[in-house]
Amino acid sequence: MGNHHDPIFIEGSESKGIVVFIHGFMGSPRQFDKLANSVHNRGYAISALLLPGHGGSAKNFASGTFESWQTFVNAEIKRFARDYSNIWLVGHSMGGLLAINAAVEYSGHIRGILTIATPFKLIAFSSNAARVRIKNFTAKKSSPVKAAYLSGNSIKLSPSLLWCVIKPAVELIKLIHAAKDNLSSICAPLTAVYSISDELTSIESLKILKSGLTGAPFNQLILTDSLHGYYPQHEQALIEQELTKLITTDDMDGE
Repeated sequence: MGNHHDPIFIEGSESKGIVVFIHGFMGSPRQFDKLANSVHNRGYAISALLLPGHGGSAKNFASGTFESWQTFVNAEIKRFARDYSNIWLVGHSMGGLLAINAAVEYSGHIRGILTIATPFKLIAFSSNAARVRIKNFTAKKSSPVKAAYLSGNSIKLSPSLLWCVIKPAVELIKLIHAAKDNLSSICAPLTAVYSISDELTSIESLKILKSGLTGAPFNQLILTDSLHGYYPQHEQALIEQELTKLITTDDMDGE
């Protein structure tokens, strides 16, 4: 499904609705291939977005802002709302923050949200983060962990990448604060997925999310073996189960 880091849209049943996938910081629509295929096989339309500044050079990425990312996501949801009464949002990492903000803006259309490794607290400079980076750097390309990180990164690697990340990283912090402020306004059911082995997103983020999410049905899935950008098959299956439950709740209620 899809080539390189192109956005994905495949039509499905208008009566069922659409599931919109939102990648994270430096991420790619390709991160969602398996989840998107599973959802589409159930008859839902799917869209995996490519955020502004992503899918190209480090220089292009450096121009990304909180406002440009959020405006783009909101515009896409507004467009889908013309054809689909039911919309579900799935966001990985920063994509979860964008989904939370969009769900407040379009609360009349959003039926549920699945956030994966969404950071309300970062641990980017932890010993575990350093260990994962070193392991990925030294691993062969055939390593499933390294392959997942390479395929999930849509920014071309270059010597200037480190410096080009600084400005968008500041924008990410702004986005974290905005999403945290919006949690109390969420009314759609939300399922949060976190891993205790994540090297970038602190598991403390779950506590922050739960305490702020005061007006919505909430469910959580805690993984043990997944990293921030790598999910082994047995834990991918668990995420798929949670997404299936989220999007089929209305169907089961109507039976």
